[in-house]
Amino acid sequence: MASTDEAALAAAFARCSDAAAADPALARRLGESLDADAFDVAMSREFGDDARLVSSAGRRADRPPLPRNERLGWPLEERRGWQPLALEWSAGGAELVWGCGEVADTLPFHEQVVAALRYRPFNRWFAQRTPLTPAFVAELEADALPLAGLILHESRCGSTLVAQALKAWPGTRVVSEPGLLDVALTAALSGMDPSTLAFRGALAALRQPAREDTRVVVKLDAWHALALGALRSLLPGVAWLFAYRTPLEVLVSHAREPGRHTVPGMLPDAWLAPPAPDAVLLPIEHAGRVLGSLCAAVVPHAQPRHLVNYAELADPSSDVLSDRIPRVFGLDPAAVDARRYAMTLAQHAKRPYEAFADDRATKNEGATTALRDIAARWMEPQYAELESIRLRDRS
Repeated sequence: MASTDEAALAAAFARCSDAAAADPALARRLGESLDADAFDVAMSREFGDDARLVSSAGRRADRPPLPRNERLGWPLEERRGWQPLALEWSAGGAELVWGCGEVADTLPFHEQVVAALRYRPFNRWFAQRTPLTPAFVAELEADALPLAGLILHESRCGSTLVAQALKAWPGTRVVSEPGLLDVALTAALSGMDPSTLAFRGALAALRQPAREDTRVVVKLDAWHALALGALRSLLPGVAWLFAYRTPLEVLVSHAREPGRHTVPGMLPDAWLAPPAPDAVLLPIEHAGRVLGSLCAAVVPHAQPRHLVNYAELADPSSDVLSDRIPRVFGLDPAAVDARRYAMTLAQHAKRPYEAFADDRATKNEGATTALRDIAARWMEPQYAELESIRLRDRS
Protein backbone atom coordinates (compact mmCIF):
# COMPACT_ATOMS: atom_id res chain seq x y z
CA MET A 1 0.00 0.00 0.00
CA ALA A 2 1.47 3.39 -0.96
CA SER A 3 2.36 5.90 1.73
CA THR A 4 -0.38 8.26 0.56
CA ASP A 5 -2.88 5.43 1.00
CA GLU A 6 -1.49 4.71 4.44
CA ALA A 7 -1.87 8.37 5.37
CA ALA A 8 -5.45 8.39 4.10
CA LEU A 9 -6.24 5.25 6.08
CA ALA A 10 -4.68 6.67 9.25
CA ALA A 11 -6.70 9.88 8.89
CA ALA A 12 -9.95 8.00 8.26
CA PHE A 13 -9.27 5.68 11.15
CA ALA A 14 -8.54 8.60 13.48
CA ARG A 15 -11.76 10.37 12.49
CA CYS A 16 -13.82 7.25 13.20
CA SER A 17 -12.03 6.57 16.48
CA ASP A 18 -12.33 10.13 17.72
CA ALA A 19 -16.02 10.27 16.84
CA ALA A 20 -16.76 7.02 18.68
CA ALA A 21 -14.75 8.07 21.74
CA ALA A 22 -16.64 11.37 21.96
CA ASP A 23 -20.17 10.03 21.45
CA PRO A 24 -21.36 7.27 23.85
CA ALA A 25 -24.50 6.58 21.82
CA LEU A 26 -22.46 6.08 18.65
CA ALA A 27 -19.98 3.80 20.43
CA ARG A 28 -22.85 1.78 21.89
CA ARG A 29 -24.46 1.30 18.47
CA LEU A 30 -21.20 0.18 16.91
CA GLY A 31 -20.34 -2.00 19.89
CA GLU A 32 -23.54 -4.02 19.51
CA SER A 33 -22.27 -5.75 16.35
CA LEU A 34 -21.02 -9.24 17.11
CA ASP A 35 -19.59 -10.18 13.71
CA ALA A 36 -17.53 -8.47 11.01
CA ASP A 37 -20.31 -8.21 8.41
CA ALA A 38 -22.77 -6.56 10.78
CA PHE A 39 -20.00 -4.23 11.96
CA ASP A 40 -19.18 -3.21 8.37
CA VAL A 41 -22.83 -2.35 7.77
CA ALA A 42 -22.99 -0.30 10.97
CA MET A 43 -19.73 1.49 10.13
CA SER A 44 -20.94 2.34 6.62
CA ARG A 45 -24.15 3.74 8.01
CA GLU A 46 -22.27 5.98 10.44
CA PHE A 47 -19.14 6.96 8.52
CA GLY A 48 -19.67 6.48 4.79
CA ASP A 49 -16.43 6.76 2.78
CA ASP A 50 -14.23 6.64 5.87
CA ALA A 51 -15.84 3.36 6.87
CA ARG A 52 -15.30 1.83 3.45
CA LEU A 53 -11.64 2.77 3.52
CA VAL A 54 -11.11 1.38 7.03
CA SER A 55 -13.08 -1.78 6.27
CA SER A 56 -11.27 -2.58 3.03
CA ALA A 57 -7.88 -2.05 4.68
CA GLY A 58 -8.87 -4.24 7.59
CA ARG A 59 -9.51 -7.17 5.30
CA ARG A 60 -6.07 -6.94 3.68
CA ALA A 61 -3.43 -9.38 4.85
CA ASP A 62 -0.76 -6.68 4.43
CA ARG A 63 -2.59 -3.83 6.11
CA PRO A 64 -0.32 -1.32 7.86
CA PRO A 65 -0.33 -0.98 11.67
CA LEU A 66 -3.18 1.20 12.82
CA PRO A 67 -2.58 4.17 15.11
CA ARG A 68 -3.07 3.82 18.85
CA ASN A 69 -6.39 5.15 20.09
CA GLU A 70 -4.95 7.16 22.97
CA ARG A 71 -6.85 9.64 25.14
CA LEU A 72 -4.80 11.86 27.43
CA GLY A 73 -8.04 13.06 28.97
CA TRP A 74 -11.50 11.55 28.65
CA PRO A 75 -14.43 13.09 30.52
CA LEU A 76 -17.15 10.89 31.95
CA GLU A 77 -19.84 12.24 29.63
CA GLU A 78 -17.85 10.89 26.67
CA ARG A 79 -16.76 7.53 28.12
CA ARG A 80 -20.11 6.37 29.52
CA GLY A 81 -20.71 2.81 28.39
CA TRP A 82 -17.00 2.03 28.15
CA GLN A 83 -15.49 -0.54 30.51
CA PRO A 84 -11.86 -1.13 31.52
CA LEU A 85 -10.57 -4.34 29.95
CA ALA A 86 -6.89 -4.41 30.88
CA LEU A 87 -4.05 -2.63 32.60
CA GLU A 88 -0.88 -2.53 30.51
CA TRP A 89 2.46 -0.77 30.53
CA SER A 90 3.87 1.20 27.62
CA ALA A 91 7.03 3.27 27.35
CA GLY A 92 5.18 6.09 29.05
CA GLY A 93 3.94 4.05 32.00
CA ALA A 94 0.71 2.36 33.03
CA GLU A 95 -2.37 2.72 30.85
CA LEU A 96 -5.90 1.34 30.82
CA VAL A 97 -7.47 -0.32 27.79
CA TRP A 98 -11.20 0.32 27.42
CA GLY A 99 -13.91 -1.41 25.40
CA CYS A 100 -17.54 -0.55 24.78
CA GLY A 101 -20.61 -2.77 24.83
CA GLU A 102 -23.27 -4.26 27.08
CA VAL A 103 -22.76 -7.67 28.67
CA ALA A 104 -25.21 -9.38 31.02
CA ASP A 105 -24.31 -8.86 34.68
CA THR A 106 -25.06 -12.53 35.42
CA LEU A 107 -21.59 -13.69 34.32
CA PRO A 108 -19.69 -14.90 37.40
CA PHE A 109 -16.26 -13.44 36.55
CA HIS A 110 -15.04 -10.13 35.16
CA GLU A 111 -12.69 -11.90 32.75
CA GLN A 112 -15.75 -13.42 31.05
CA VAL A 113 -17.02 -9.88 30.48
CA VAL A 114 -13.61 -8.88 29.15
CA ALA A 115 -13.52 -11.83 26.75
CA ALA A 116 -17.02 -11.05 25.48
CA LEU A 117 -16.03 -7.46 24.71
CA ARG A 118 -12.46 -7.98 23.49
CA TYR A 119 -13.53 -9.94 20.43
CA ARG A 120 -16.29 -7.66 19.24
CA PRO A 121 -15.23 -6.00 15.97
CA PHE A 122 -15.66 -2.51 17.36
CA ASN A 123 -13.27 -3.14 20.24
CA ARG A 124 -10.72 -4.90 18.05
CA TRP A 125 -10.53 -1.69 16.03
CA PHE A 126 -11.38 1.09 18.44
CA ALA A 127 -10.48 0.04 21.98
CA GLN A 128 -9.26 3.20 23.69
CA ARG A 129 -6.12 3.65 25.78
CA THR A 130 -5.76 6.15 28.61
CA PRO A 131 -2.38 6.77 30.28
CA LEU A 132 -2.80 6.77 34.06
CA THR A 133 -1.53 10.25 34.71
CA PRO A 134 -2.17 11.78 38.14
CA ALA A 135 -4.75 14.10 36.58
CA PHE A 136 -6.69 11.29 34.90
CA VAL A 137 -6.60 9.07 37.99
CA ALA A 138 -7.97 11.98 40.03
CA GLU A 139 -10.72 12.37 37.43
CA LEU A 140 -11.60 8.66 37.64
CA GLU A 141 -11.66 8.75 41.43
CA ALA A 142 -13.90 11.81 41.48
CA ASP A 143 -16.41 10.06 39.22
CA ALA A 144 -16.22 6.61 40.88
CA LEU A 145 -19.11 4.97 42.67
CA PRO A 146 -18.56 4.16 46.36
CA LEU A 147 -16.58 1.00 47.12
CA ALA A 148 -18.96 -0.91 49.39
CA GLY A 149 -16.43 -3.61 50.24
CA LEU A 150 -14.09 -6.43 49.31
CA ILE A 151 -14.64 -10.18 49.20
CA LEU A 152 -11.50 -12.18 49.95
CA HIS A 153 -11.44 -15.95 49.93
CA GLU A 154 -9.45 -19.15 50.28
CA SER A 155 -10.77 -20.40 46.91
CA ARG A 156 -13.28 -23.21 46.28
CA CYS A 157 -15.19 -22.04 49.35
CA GLY A 158 -18.42 -20.37 48.18
CA SER A 159 -17.12 -16.88 47.50
CA THR A 160 -18.57 -16.89 43.98
CA LEU A 161 -21.97 -17.67 45.50
CA VAL A 162 -21.56 -14.67 47.80
CA ALA A 163 -20.65 -12.44 44.86
CA GLN A 164 -23.55 -13.63 42.71
CA ALA A 165 -26.04 -13.32 45.56
CA LEU A 166 -25.08 -9.71 46.28
CA LYS A 167 -26.12 -8.80 42.74
CA ALA A 168 -29.70 -9.39 43.88
CA TRP A 169 -29.57 -6.09 45.76
CA PRO A 170 -30.62 -3.43 43.22
CA GLY A 171 -27.89 -0.94 42.46
CA THR A 172 -25.09 -3.28 43.57
CA ARG A 173 -22.39 -3.99 41.01
CA VAL A 174 -20.14 -6.93 41.89
CA VAL A 175 -16.86 -7.18 39.98
CA SER A 176 -15.35 -10.63 40.45
CA GLU A 177 -11.60 -11.25 40.18
CA PRO A 178 -10.79 -8.55 37.58
CA GLY A 179 -7.49 -9.34 35.95
CA LEU A 180 -6.53 -5.69 35.64
CA LEU A 181 -6.77 -5.24 39.41
CA ASP A 182 -4.63 -8.34 39.91
CA VAL A 183 -1.99 -6.76 37.67
CA ALA A 184 -2.27 -3.47 39.57
CA LEU A 185 -1.91 -5.04 43.01
CA THR A 186 1.06 -7.11 41.86
CA ALA A 187 2.71 -3.94 40.55
CA ALA A 188 2.07 -2.11 43.81
CA LEU A 189 3.47 -4.91 45.98
CA SER A 190 6.52 -5.49 43.77
CA GLY A 191 7.58 -1.84 43.67
CA MET A 192 6.71 -1.42 39.99
CA ASP A 193 4.01 1.09 41.01
CA PRO A 194 5.53 2.77 44.08
CA SER A 195 3.02 5.61 44.08
CA THR A 196 0.12 3.10 43.72
CA LEU A 197 -1.19 5.33 40.93
CA ALA A 198 -1.95 2.34 38.70
CA PHE A 199 -3.73 0.54 41.53
CA ARG A 200 -5.87 3.58 42.31
CA GLY A 201 -6.65 4.14 38.63
CA ALA A 202 -7.59 0.52 37.99
CA LEU A 203 -9.86 0.35 41.03
CA ALA A 204 -11.53 3.66 40.17
CA ALA A 205 -12.04 2.57 36.55
CA LEU A 206 -13.94 -0.50 37.70
CA ARG A 207 -16.27 1.78 39.68
CA GLN A 208 -17.30 4.21 36.92
CA PRO A 209 -21.04 5.01 36.77
CA ALA A 210 -23.14 2.73 34.57
CA ARG A 211 -26.76 1.64 34.38
CA GLU A 212 -28.51 2.18 37.72
CA ASP A 213 -25.57 1.11 39.87
CA THR A 214 -25.00 3.04 43.09
CA ARG A 215 -22.21 1.01 44.75
CA VAL A 216 -19.52 -1.53 43.90
CA VAL A 217 -18.30 -4.66 45.66
CA VAL A 218 -15.06 -6.21 44.42
CA LYS A 219 -14.33 -9.89 44.79
CA LEU A 220 -10.57 -10.30 44.77
CA ASP A 221 -8.40 -13.20 43.65
CA ALA A 222 -7.64 -15.84 46.28
CA TRP A 223 -3.96 -14.91 46.62
CA HIS A 224 -4.89 -11.33 47.50
CA ALA A 225 -5.58 -12.52 51.05
CA LEU A 226 -1.79 -12.54 51.45
CA ALA A 227 -1.90 -8.77 50.83
CA LEU A 228 -4.71 -8.03 53.28
CA GLY A 229 -2.52 -5.79 55.42
CA ALA A 230 -1.47 -3.76 52.39
CA LEU A 231 -5.04 -3.58 51.13
CA ARG A 232 -6.27 -2.25 54.46
CA SER A 233 -3.59 0.46 54.28
CA LEU A 234 -4.48 1.33 50.69
CA LEU A 235 -8.23 1.30 51.39
CA PRO A 236 -8.70 2.37 55.02
CA GLY A 237 -12.16 1.82 56.41
CA VAL A 238 -13.41 -0.29 53.49
CA ALA A 239 -15.52 -3.26 54.62
CA TRP A 240 -14.26 -6.76 53.83
CA LEU A 241 -14.97 -10.40 54.50
CA PHE A 242 -13.03 -13.62 54.06
CA ALA A 243 -14.69 -16.86 52.94
CA TYR A 244 -13.08 -20.18 53.77
CA ARG A 245 -13.94 -23.85 54.11
CA THR A 246 -13.01 -27.09 55.86
CA PRO A 247 -9.39 -27.72 54.81
CA LEU A 248 -9.86 -31.20 53.39
CA GLU A 249 -12.75 -30.12 51.15
CA VAL A 250 -10.72 -27.27 49.69
CA LEU A 251 -7.67 -29.46 49.17
CA VAL A 252 -9.67 -32.19 47.44
CA SER A 253 -10.96 -29.60 44.98
CA HIS A 254 -7.43 -28.41 44.16
CA ALA A 255 -6.20 -32.00 43.85
CA ARG A 256 -8.80 -32.53 41.14
CA GLU A 257 -8.26 -29.19 39.40
CA PRO A 258 -5.37 -27.08 40.70
CA GLY A 259 -6.00 -23.38 41.04
CA ARG A 260 -3.44 -21.12 39.42
CA HIS A 261 -2.29 -19.67 42.73
CA THR A 262 -1.53 -23.14 44.12
CA VAL A 263 0.90 -24.08 41.34
CA PRO A 264 4.55 -24.00 42.48
CA GLY A 265 6.30 -20.85 41.35
CA MET A 266 3.17 -18.77 40.79
CA LEU A 267 3.52 -16.90 44.11
CA PRO A 268 6.76 -15.61 45.67
CA ASP A 269 8.06 -18.18 48.11
CA ALA A 270 8.70 -15.49 50.72
CA TRP A 271 4.96 -14.84 50.99
CA LEU A 272 4.21 -18.39 52.12
CA ALA A 273 4.69 -20.40 55.28
CA PRO A 274 8.28 -21.68 55.35
CA PRO A 275 8.75 -25.39 54.71
CA ALA A 276 11.28 -27.50 56.55
CA PRO A 277 14.90 -26.78 55.52
CA ASP A 278 15.81 -28.46 52.24
CA ALA A 279 12.30 -29.87 51.92
CA VAL A 280 11.07 -30.70 48.42
CA LEU A 281 7.28 -30.51 48.33
CA LEU A 282 5.05 -32.35 45.92
CA PRO A 283 2.69 -30.04 43.99
CA ILE A 284 -0.28 -30.99 46.16
CA GLU A 285 1.79 -30.37 49.31
CA HIS A 286 2.68 -26.95 47.95
CA ALA A 287 -1.02 -26.33 47.36
CA GLY A 288 -1.71 -27.12 51.02
CA ARG A 289 1.07 -24.74 52.00
CA VAL A 290 -0.44 -21.94 49.88
CA LEU A 291 -3.96 -22.49 51.17
CA GLY A 292 -2.81 -22.52 54.77
CA SER A 293 -0.82 -19.34 54.17
CA LEU A 294 -3.91 -17.55 52.84
CA CYS A 295 -5.80 -18.30 56.03
CA ALA A 296 -2.82 -17.42 58.23
CA ALA A 297 -2.54 -14.00 56.56
CA VAL A 298 -6.12 -13.16 57.54
CA VAL A 299 -5.92 -14.19 61.20
CA PRO A 300 -4.20 -11.02 62.53
CA HIS A 301 -6.82 -8.77 60.93
CA ALA A 302 -10.02 -10.73 61.47
CA GLN A 303 -13.00 -10.07 63.69
CA PRO A 304 -16.07 -12.36 63.78
CA ARG A 305 -17.94 -10.14 61.32
CA HIS A 306 -15.21 -10.64 58.71
CA LEU A 307 -15.40 -14.43 58.50
CA VAL A 308 -17.75 -16.68 56.55
CA ASN A 309 -17.45 -20.46 56.61
CA TYR A 310 -18.81 -22.42 53.65
CA ALA A 311 -20.78 -24.54 56.09
CA GLU A 312 -22.89 -21.45 56.85
CA LEU A 313 -23.50 -20.79 53.15
CA ALA A 314 -24.57 -24.38 52.51
CA ASP A 315 -26.92 -24.50 55.51
CA PRO A 316 -30.47 -23.71 54.28
CA SER A 317 -31.47 -22.58 57.76
CA SER A 318 -28.66 -19.98 58.01
CA ASP A 319 -29.30 -16.30 57.36
CA VAL A 320 -25.64 -15.52 56.69
CA LEU A 321 -26.21 -14.90 52.98
CA SER A 322 -29.54 -13.13 53.28
CA ASP A 323 -28.80 -10.97 56.31
CA ARG A 324 -25.32 -10.91 57.83
CA ILE A 325 -23.25 -10.60 54.65
CA PRO A 326 -25.40 -7.86 53.08
CA ARG A 327 -25.12 -5.86 56.30
CA VAL A 328 -21.31 -6.07 56.11
CA PHE A 329 -21.55 -4.15 52.83
CA GLY A 330 -24.15 -1.65 54.05
CA LEU A 331 -27.11 -3.32 52.31
CA ASP A 332 -30.61 -3.56 53.74
CA PRO A 333 -31.61 -7.25 53.80
CA ALA A 334 -35.22 -6.26 53.10
CA ALA A 335 -34.27 -4.43 49.88
CA VAL A 336 -33.27 -7.61 48.04
CA ASP A 337 -34.79 -8.62 44.71
CA ALA A 338 -36.31 -11.80 46.11
CA ARG A 339 -36.84 -13.47 42.73
CA ARG A 340 -33.25 -12.94 41.58
CA TYR A 341 -31.93 -14.02 44.98
CA ALA A 342 -33.89 -17.27 44.86
CA MET A 343 -32.65 -17.98 41.32
CA THR A 344 -29.07 -17.44 42.44
CA LEU A 345 -29.39 -19.94 45.27
CA ALA A 346 -30.86 -22.54 42.93
CA GLN A 347 -27.94 -22.36 40.49
CA HIS A 348 -24.33 -23.47 40.61
CA ALA A 349 -22.52 -20.16 41.17
CA LYS A 350 -19.76 -20.77 38.60
CA ARG A 351 -21.87 -22.80 36.17
CA PRO A 352 -25.35 -21.22 36.27
CA TYR A 353 -26.64 -23.75 33.74
CA GLU A 354 -26.34 -26.39 36.52
CA ALA A 355 -28.36 -26.71 39.71
CA PHE A 356 -26.58 -26.24 43.02
CA ALA A 357 -25.65 -29.43 44.86
CA ASP A 358 -23.97 -29.63 48.26
CA ASP A 359 -20.75 -31.57 47.60
CA ARG A 360 -19.30 -31.68 51.11
CA ALA A 361 -20.00 -35.37 51.67
CA THR A 362 -18.57 -36.51 48.34
CA LYS A 363 -15.39 -34.48 48.81
CA ASN A 364 -14.78 -35.96 52.24
CA GLU A 365 -15.51 -39.48 51.06
CA GLY A 366 -13.09 -39.15 48.15
CA ALA A 367 -10.16 -37.86 50.20
CA THR A 368 -7.08 -40.06 50.37
CA THR A 369 -4.95 -40.58 53.45
CA ALA A 370 -2.22 -38.47 51.84
CA LEU A 371 -4.60 -35.55 51.34
CA ARG A 372 -5.79 -35.83 54.93
CA ASP A 373 -2.18 -35.69 56.14
CA ILE A 374 -1.41 -32.63 54.00
CA ALA A 375 -4.52 -30.81 55.19
CA ALA A 376 -3.67 -31.62 58.82
CA ARG A 377 -0.12 -30.34 58.48
CA TRP A 378 -0.51 -27.23 56.37
CA MET A 379 -4.09 -26.05 56.76
CA GLU A 380 -5.93 -27.21 59.87
CA PRO A 381 -4.08 -25.07 62.45
CA GLN A 382 -4.91 -21.88 60.53
CA TYR A 383 -8.48 -23.03 59.98
CA ALA A 384 -8.84 -23.63 63.71
CA GLU A 385 -7.66 -20.08 64.43
CA LEU A 386 -10.21 -18.63 62.01
CA GLU A 387 -12.98 -20.74 63.51
CA SER A 388 -12.02 -19.60 67.00
CA ILE A 389 -12.38 -15.97 65.90
CA ARG A 390 -15.61 -16.54 63.95
CA LEU A 391 -17.33 -18.24 66.87
CA ARG A 392 -15.84 -15.99 69.58
CA ASP A 393 -18.96 -14.01 70.47
CA ARG A 394 -21.52 -16.78 70.00
CA SER A 395 -23.18 -18.45 72.94
